[in-house]
Amino acid sequence: MEQAFNTKGQRNKGTKAFLLVPLFLCPFVLNALLASPAWAQSAADNLERAAALIQNNRIEEAERELNQALKVKPNDAAAFNLLGAIRAQQGKLDEAETLFARAVRADNRLVGAHLNLARLYLLKGAPEKTVAELKEALRLEPDNAEAGYRLAWMLLSLGRFDECIGFVEQAGQKSAPTLAVLGDAYSKKGAVDKAEASYLAALDADTANADALLGLAGVARIRADRKTAAQYLNRARGGVNNSPELLYKFALLALDLQLNGEAMPALKRASELRPDEPSYHFLSGVAWLRKPDLQEAELSFREFIRLRPDHAQGQMYLGYSLLKQKKYDEAREWLERSAAKDAAAPDTFYYLGLIAQEQNENERAVELFEKAIRLAPSLAHAHIALGATYLKLKNYPRAQASLETGVKLNPDDSKAHYNLALLYTRLKDPQRAQEEMRIVERLKNSSGQTAEGDAITPPSPRPR
Repeated sequence: MEQAFNTKGQRNKGTKAFLLVPLFLCPFVLNALLASPAWAQSAADNLERAAALIQNNRIEEAERELNQALKVKPNDAAAFNLLGAIRAQQGKLDEAETLFARAVRADNRLVGAHLNLARLYLLKGAPEKTVAELKEALRLEPDNAEAGYRLAWMLLSLGRFDECIGFVEQAGQKSAPTLAVLGDAYSKKGAVDKAEASYLAALDADTANADALLGLAGVARIRADRKTAAQYLNRARGGVNNSPELLYKFALLALDLQLNGEAMPALKRASELRPDEPSYHFLSGVAWLRKPDLQEAELSFREFIRLRPDHAQGQMYLGYSLLKQKKYDEAREWLERSAAKDAAAPDTFYYLGLIAQEQNENERAVELFEKAIRLAPSLAHAHIALGATYLKLKNYPRAQASLETGVKLNPDDSKAHYNLALLYTRLKDPQRAQEEMRIVERLKNSSGQTAEGDAITPPSPRPR
């Protein structure tokens, strides 16, 4: 969260994110005091020394200098602002808020204090207050590119796409990071051509802007131009390595393009930079499933659940990875937890049905597959699994209906055709049985599928 405003490749040099604005403001404060009396100059000297100490991470000494400055000048806005930055760095957010607020009361024109309040409110989960402080900073200093970018980013993050677009277009903010945000806003609204134009404008301002390159990769993916998408992704690679957010975005695009080998190192690096971010572990699990490496997938989903213990989809994914390893009892436990939290997810009931089917609980399997189908009538795998279960139960009319529905929904499922061949054999219809086996052989030769495998070959869960 500390770098929430720094997702466009802008990084602080040797300081925590909270210190960017106060350190930038120190020369302004000093210039304002050059013609001041000796006592004011003394306070300014304390501020200058404090800023240098903060930059060198000598926090205790910096705090002593600031306290000395406040003894000389008790209502010094810049001193409150710097002291608030120290408290924020220490994780004392309430104290930091009080100090930033005192800075604003002492001098409402101090843009840095408004920007620090904006950052603080974001950390405290009050995004509307963040927006208000950013707007105030821009009212005081309309050309402040940092504030303009942050406001555009906040509006995008809050889903206020039209407001984001209107702000950037009307304010004339033309920095590369802000133009990339504009492209993201247009992309969210489905205005692909305008998104592309914004990303290209961002590249005109900065040819290495990773957000713009990733945005253009996304545009190419939407247009089904995999070659161009991969080229932009390759260009972006060098600019994402120190930003967990950009690494995650890079990995998402790589997975969409079936470039798993590109996604895995990006996710590993993102997790190293920010080990307690759940989404990185979740996406890593999905990538491991695609590899496939079920044990690594299981580990990733367990880490995700450690961080988000009540997340229904995470529980489903963990249950699925255990199911694929035939660890049925624990898989059932996690899938049942998921179903208890989200009773509208058809995949969960489908996977539970597969476990019941494998453990010869066929009546229960029927109930679970039927529930999955009620939730998602077009879920072909559930119809096929239901038909296979009815075949076990020798309920041939229902087996035929379910399997034929499954084949209509997914004509290339070899297991469905194989089970239909078994069914027609039992129904003494050798001609249709042979026709189904010919389809099985054709599918096997064209894609390498095996028809005689067990029922536990479900598709990977779909992220929501």
